Amino acid sequence: MCDTMIALGDVTASGRVIFGKNSDREPNEAQYLTQQAAADHAPGSMVECTYIAIPQAAHTYAVLGSRPWWMWGFEHGMNEKGLTIGNEAVWSRLPASDAPGLLGMDLLRLTLERAADADEAIAVLTDLLETYGQSGNASASRTMLYHNSFILADGTGGWVLQTAGKHWAEKRIRSWASISNVYSIADDYDRISAHAINSATAEGWYDPASGQAFNFATAYADLGLPKIQACQARFAMSQAGLGQLAKRGGIEIQEVFNLLRTHGAGDDDSDWRPGEDGDSTLCMHAKDAAGFETAASLVTELPRLGEDRPLVYWASLASPCLSAFVPVWFDDGAPAAFEQPALGLADAWWDQEKLQRAVERDYAAYSGMVRSVYGRLEREALAAVSALPAGTTSAERQALTAQFAARQDAARRALRTALDALAAGPLPPRPDLRGTYLADLHAEIPNAARHRAPLVCVSAA
Repeated sequence: MCDTMIALGDVTASGRVIFGKNSDREPNEAQYLTQQAAADHAPGSMVECTYIAIPQAAHTYAVLGSRPWWMWGFEHGMNEKGLTIGNEAVWSRLPASDAPGLLGMDLLRLTLERAADADEAIAVLTDLLETYGQSGNASASRTMLYHNSFILADGTGGWVLQTAGKHWAEKRIRSWASISNVYSIADDYDRISAHAINSATAEGWYDPASGQAFNFATAYADLGLPKIQACQARFAMSQAGLGQLAKRGGIEIQEVFNLLRTHGAGDDDSDWRPGEDGDSTLCMHAKDAAGFETAASLVTELPRLGEDRPLVYWASLASPCLSAFVPVWFDDGAPAAFEQPALGLADAWWDQEKLQRAVERDYAAYSGMVRSVYGRLEREALAAVSALPAGTTSAERQALTAQFAARQDAARRALRTALDALAAGPLPPRPDLRGTYLADLHAEIPNAARHRAPLVCVSAA
């Protein structure tokens, strides 16, 4: 479960491409920033992905991305060239396989490591897909099998790519786009894989004699799943929200932050609390322990072609409605607490998640204070980044990231103390609309040090 969006330079205030994504995962799955330096690789080298190893490229670019703790691949990320990608789960009438293979998140990271721009990325990703396919369980604690949809972006534009098995359709982005956990490329694709139409015809999902153009979404989407209604609601929400901003023009990065925070009609309800509608909103809150919530978010404004401007990865931990985006410069390193820690060391993700759960004891009563404090920190971070002179050094940028990460951590601890005092005394929480949800989550917190299963090596042949 995820939502990804992009606004091209013709509808943004800066004239730059703005990319944003919420990664929605199971509630107890921590997600961390991971960096990998550029490297040259000897012939015959293999790269170990989540479940399988495949032949390594001769050269890989430096990457920075957000990774579930047990997984090799990224939910979203960027590379040193400014290529940025986010993916979504989609469900097809073509069954997804649980055989060890490449996850959509592995395909995403491999593409970031091997492609310099969005056009090259679409070629790399579809080649990987046609060579190895996509398969494997996308969860460490439950069964999650699906196909994948992607937005691939650079400073000049981007693509939407949607897949079913080894089949795919791609559409060049014009002004803006958003994707959720539904197929949205219909008969308006720019390119389609060689066998997608014939395969759908053979399955009885398309009749060439009908005279109708081939519709990728109609042919391949499985609309019978109970979860699809909520996915369609989020897609409609992102389309309406970003579409309105694009129609007005002059989109600011703060507006993309805010769009990723939306609870739809809940934004206008002073008594809104997570409940049955939690998985229908862009900022997702699980309605039960088997559900999903936003685990991490990325927003970035990509430099224009030829523009000498450092890449900034704005990172938010857990649900963005109760967090603040922190600026992380690509070349300068992520805060240590944002990376996967050794046991016992600082873990910003779990600290933020615990604050969120403290708020969710009674969201309507407790969220305002948190949103006010984090909102001020975020506005100050945006202003500080905007005010940086052109000659700012790496050390100065690192110091700014460290400052805002530290201020967020201090605010988190102070807020948690205040929330616990309110809950224990003058403002006890009301019964949770989700019953024993928070207690159920606490009982299921996994051992984040568990080891992955042995890898399977796969050749390119």
